[in-house]
Amino acid sequence: MSELVSTRWDAEYREGRYVTEPPLPFVGEIVATLRVHPAALAGAGLYVGCGNGRNYLPLVDAGLNLQGLDVSREALDQLAARRTDLAARLTCTDFRHLDVDAAFDYLIALQVFQHGVEADAATYFAKTAAALRPGGLFFLRVNSAATAVYFRHTVVEQNRWGGRTVRYDEGPKDGLCVHFYVREELQALTRDRFHLLAGPRELVTRRTPPKTGSWSQWEAVWQKTVT
Repeated sequence: MSELVSTRWDAEYREGRYVTEPPLPFVGEIVATLRVHPAALAGAGLYVGCGNGRNYLPLVDAGLNLQGLDVSREALDQLAARRTDLAARLTCTDFRHLDVDAAFDYLIALQVFQHGVEADAATYFAKTAAALRPGGLFFLRVNSAATAVYFRHTVVEQNRWGGRTVRYDEGPKDGLCVHFYVREELQALTRDRFHLLAGPRELVTRRTPPKTGSWSQWEAVWQKTVT
């Protein structure tokens, strides 16, 4: 499945995905939050799913010492071509396979911890806790189950909180599983390892016609518990 995800995203980036899109507003909140946590700001961060730099570059240019990670070699090649000075900071691998041990002061994951099934979601959160030092910050943007999924799909899982996983049967993610979270699920996944600093807040975006409906994302900031 990891190979299929990489192949799908390589194709998306070759077709110009995110090239003209501005950074997410959440980027400004990330920078502002780190500035009121100077110990984290002075340390090292990891951006999981940095892609071709849409949100990664503004964060680096704001002064963050930020490593970039992505499953798409095409995305990282595009990013390195734009900013050769950052090439050494970039790694092509699946976060779930990364060997880390409390190495980072903050971790950023924007629209990436939704890829896979519910078991993958649990792995992402456990891996984040392992990657962060005590007191480290965790910035998340992820699918909400309130999303009206546009492309033809099959629901393959639904959990006790109301979160669900779909397998796309058409479109750019054809054949891939994507998870959609509810608030209670996010609370359960973080309760034993983190305390909440901001959110989770749900943002709803109407699709541009001729597409219909809307998609929704959760945004939140946590701090790893100091034991």
